[in-house]
Amino acid sequence: MRVAQRLDYTLRLLAGLARLPEGYRVAIGDLALALELPKRFSEQQITELAREGFVSCQRGVGGGCRLERSADEITVAAVVRALEGGVLDVPRTRGSATAEMWGRAAIALERSLDEVTIADLAQRQTELDAQEAPMYHI
Repeated sequence: MRVAQRLDYTLRLLAGLARLPEGYRVAIGDLALALELPKRFSEQQITELAREGFVSCQRGVGGGCRLERSADEITVAAVVRALEGGVLDVPRTRGSATAEMWGRAAIALERSLDEVTIADLAQRQTELDAQEAPMYHI
């Protein structure tokens, strides 16, 4: 099984928006540059996220994008469902032991992703960035 790069990048974009000060808007090109993501891809994903109600964007001077809702209200599972249609696409064969197994796995994965919010991802990224920052001693 493989997590699509599109989904990973999209979650990174949302976490990046969550790390902004409240009410602050950012140009997607600037956010993409900061996150080292492709600009055109980021613009496409932000459009999709706006259509799904996760972000709002404003054109012009003082414009940019921001989260539409609080980052602690947006779960990873909600984003996955909006973009992919489901957390794990499993066979629906009746009377199949493997289909039952995949169904249980899908339920477990969905529960797990429902427990992680965009705020959680943003906080963890802040911690990881702090670990990577150079430390100077005098």
